[in-house]
Amino acid sequence: MLSHLRLPALALALALPLAGCAADADDGDGSGSSGPATAVEIENCGHTVTVEAPPERVVLVNNDPVANLEALGAVDRVVAITADLQQGLYDEATYDALGSLDLLSTETNATGGSVVSQEALLGAEPDLVIAPENAVDRAALARAGVPLYVPTAYCNDPGPELSETATFDRVWSEVRDLGTILGESERAEEVVADGEAGLAAETAPDAGSAAALYVSSGGSVLSPYGGPSMVTPVFEAAGLTNVYADADERVFDVNVEDVLSRDPGTIVLLYSGGDPQETLDAFASAPGVDDLAAVRDGRVVALPFSYTDPPSVLSLQGPAQLRELLAGLG
Repeated sequence: MLSHLRLPALALALALPLAGCAADADDGDGSGSSGPATAVEIENCGHTVTVEAPPERVVLVNNDPVANLEALGAVDRVVAITADLQQGLYDEATYDALGSLDLLSTETNATGGSVVSQEALLGAEPDLVIAPENAVDRAALARAGVPLYVPTAYCNDPGPELSETATFDRVWSEVRDLGTILGESERAEEVVADGEAGLAAETAPDAGSAAALYVSSGGSVLSPYGGPSMVTPVFEAAGLTNVYADADERVFDVNVEDVLSRDPGTIVLLYSGGDPQETLDAFASAPGVDDLAAVRDGRVVALPFSYTDPPSVLSLQGPAQLRELLAGLG
């Protein structure tokens, strides 16, 4: 999970020539994009993002946007990524396209966060960077002529509207914003219409209460997802009630006693790669979890993080994935 990315301020003079910058980008003359020939603007994390033409060289700092790019038919525009894709989430063509890319160099800082090499970032000659806001220097990128789009879950200052209880409108907003930036607005509306129709066709019986937890540091840190996270609407569509829906933070740390006080009937452990059993084992090793009714009743499941938060078209698959896991509990 890259929700705590950190990056030191740039010490470079960002005057590298960017061959893929907007000034040299395609002018929208009908080459497969439904995008405009003139600049477009969107508001993003309290900033105005301007692109002069649909970007053709996109750099991703973490893989959360991949699903939306896939839905918009824009995976082939990605020229650099920072991590290998988690298996089982995307089309085979996406793995083929992105698996052939060299990974941008990253380092781990003292707190375990990822630090992206600025030289590698700009060396990829992007005309758009998609990244958590605290993973890059927005102002420095702007000086280099590179627009930055931040998935709203990773805004430094999310603002009051993003602190409210999340709904699937967050997914529609992300898809539409990316569609606008990429010149794929028509396709974005098709994705939204299909998604809305799919959700409307789904019904789920009441499955009780649940908490979604991210487990780190070998089980010593438990991080539930609150009302502003996509966990809340995904749970609701799966028949579950998020016991942390009243929290106005997307994700935060708690102790076992706090989880006990909420008494969730099911524990959903979110994991971002590797073997889910490792996450289950790490949680089981946390002191005090044996006192949870969900643990005693054997109602602990592991779900890939991407099926919930941050908002993407994968969030739409989350309810079905959860219902399948719950059915397996008997």
